[in-house]
Amino acid sequence: MGKRERRRKRERGKKKQPQRPPAAPEPIVREFPVEAPRLRVVIKHDAPEDAQKVSALYWEIKDDGTWARTVSSIGVAGDIGSMATTHSHAILLNCPCANCSEPITVPNRSWANKVGGKYLDAEAPFFLCRDCGAIREREKTEQQQRAAEQRRIEQEREQQKTERLQRLVARTVEAEERKDEPTGLLPTDSPLAHALYVALISYATRNPGKALPSLASVGPLGWTGDTEQDRELFLALYDAKLLAIAPESPPRAFTLTQDDGIAFFSTEVVWRVVGCLATAQERVKKITYLLQTQPGPQGAAARDAFTVLMDRMEVTDIAGYLNNLLTKKYGYPEVPEARREELAEVIREGFEHGYTSGQMICFAWRAADSAAAWKERNPRMGPPEAASASVTSLRAKIDRAIELHHSIPEYETPRWHAAPLALAGFRRLHAKIRWVYNREVIDACTRCDHLGLKETVRSGTGESAMWRCTHPLGIPPQQHAEEEPSGWDDVPDPADA
Repeated sequence: MGKRERRRKRERGKKKQPQRPPAAPEPIVREFPVEAPRLRVVIKHDAPEDAQKVSALYWEIKDDGTWARTVSSIGVAGDIGSMATTHSHAILLNCPCANCSEPITVPNRSWANKVGGKYLDAEAPFFLCRDCGAIREREKTEQQQRAAEQRRIEQEREQQKTERLQRLVARTVEAEERKDEPTGLLPTDSPLAHALYVALISYATRNPGKALPSLASVGPLGWTGDTEQDRELFLALYDAKLLAIAPESPPRAFTLTQDDGIAFFSTEVVWRVVGCLATAQERVKKITYLLQTQPGPQGAAARDAFTVLMDRMEVTDIAGYLNNLLTKKYGYPEVPEARREELAEVIREGFEHGYTSGQMICFAWRAADSAAAWKERNPRMGPPEAASASVTSLRAKIDRAIELHHSIPEYETPRWHAAPLALAGFRRLHAKIRWVYNREVIDACTRCDHLGLKETVRSGTGESAMWRCTHPLGIPPQQHAEEEPSGWDDVPDPADA
């Protein structure tokens, strides 16, 4: 065997060693300062030599942890910063991650000072390392995505709810528009609802073609001076099929119920009178006649309830005028809370002695003027004392007028004075009821006896019975039988047309 063959045999007998990939170059790592390292700089292994030098100079710190040199002293600031951050980063050895306690990596000197402070050794309770930061960002992104999906679902649900509400509102309004004539009976257990219906028809007659305003839009006094009472009376008339919801009602007046039905807010909906005005005016005449003549305890209770309401509304109206006069004309506060009950008693006393609302307006105007003059004569007295003195002045003027039988003129209320919307109509209705029971009118009437009763025949049975006379003809009207505070209230009630 020759040398060549022996060499081939040896080569065939050798085991082939696996090829290993070349090891990646290790990044250049530097720590500053050596004695107490606060910063570890990591420079990319493939960084050019000039970039390595710049990075080392960029990240170099002094023994106290401050930067060894400014960026501008190394070179052009923009180029130096860009080169260093492109090819290197730093690890703050004394600033652990708030989550995993590993040192935090920073891309540039600004972030290094933000995390570690001026000396690169401050605790960083709110900063995270790169890995924890990435996890936190993923969690934040996922949370935002879940929140966005939840909002989308909620928006779709709200959109479906809105669409369903719109469909139900359209059906409800359509059903309300089909109410042409009342199908129910008058709510006999609610004489105040009867009276309010009279005022509503008067308003509708004065404003043809317009819906009745919502309770929320007519101001704090409403129709009767008590918004909660107004709501109950409107619902009573609605249940009696005398009122219906008008199509002008805003969307906010309706809401979905828990069983996906629909409900309305009685203070927000706009109302309309069911039936034509001519029919409603005939109904007003029946209501008026019923309040005038209904016998027995039920009729007396109805008239008493209406009288009590009228008294309260009249007192509230005069007290409101006096307060508005004090605040708007003189710049004083309203009558003190401690004297408001006394003010109501004084006003009620004036009405009980037969003074009309117009004359009470005159009394209130004079009382406010006298209180203001008293304040001017007494400089030590302030506006609150003057407002309180107006009650004393009002009492004195009413008492003096009663004692000396003074003739008191009637004043009209100014346009800025707001009164309950039903007050004018209630005054007319109240005057008609008082007319029937007035002793002088009964004595002058030729159609009834001394008790105000006349013989009549019942339409249903044909039986003869005694019934209350309304004294319709042949009697001159009493002076001040109906007093109104403003000029337009002096015309006949259009509801009686």
